[in-house]
Amino acid sequence: MNILPQFCRSNATVNYSILNRFKPANIYRFFCLSLSRDDWYNVRITLDELKRTSGGKSVSSFNKKFEEYLDIKPYFVDNGFYYPTRRNIYHIPAMEEQCITISNKFALIELDAAIKGFFIQLLLLSQYGNIELIKKNIIKAIRIDKKTYDKYIIELAGADLVSITTPLTLYTENILLENDFSKQKKLSTKKVNKIVEIDDNGNIIIPK
Repeated sequence: MNILPQFCRSNATVNYSILNRFKPANIYRFFCLSLSRDDWYNVRITLDELKRTSGGKSVSSFNKKFEEYLDIKPYFVDNGFYYPTRRNIYHIPAMEEQCITISNKFALIELDAAIKGFFIQLLLLSQYGNIELIKKNIIKAIRIDKKTYDKYIIELAGADLVSITTPLTLYTENILLENDFSKQKKLSTKKVNKIVEIDDNGNIIIPK
């Protein structure tokens, strides 16, 4: 069962430029991470919290794969132990002109993370791919093999997210929202990871 984070945004944006940068499961995990962003598009959650939101297998490799894309920086929390607890700040990229906005309701659909990431890729293609959503075009655009494509499409059809028509029909009601660039990230005069702060549990955050 997927669980929305405690301080969850109603939606998150995904840029078209991410389409082929990561595997589908990690694209979906990025969406889940973005649901916890603050007004400056920074995220402070643990990998365990990310796993609870995104479901599925271990997310232990997430930081390694996203360290450049999310400009991950460490900070340290004084939990009363001899050594402060290390946490990470994730910096969500700004909204690009070609992006989509997805409702947090999408996170509650019980499907594998890879299949939901694939659906996000289909949404991106439907908006900006400039291709007809047929099997051969999709396979070429997102570099997926035919067997995996067939598996994912059947699962999406079973969840009433697609109809296997020619071209594909995507069902996006209450999932795909209008982009609102007025909600774009705020500019900060200081790097957030260098500021002494108090987290939501009252713990002191010690800058590196």
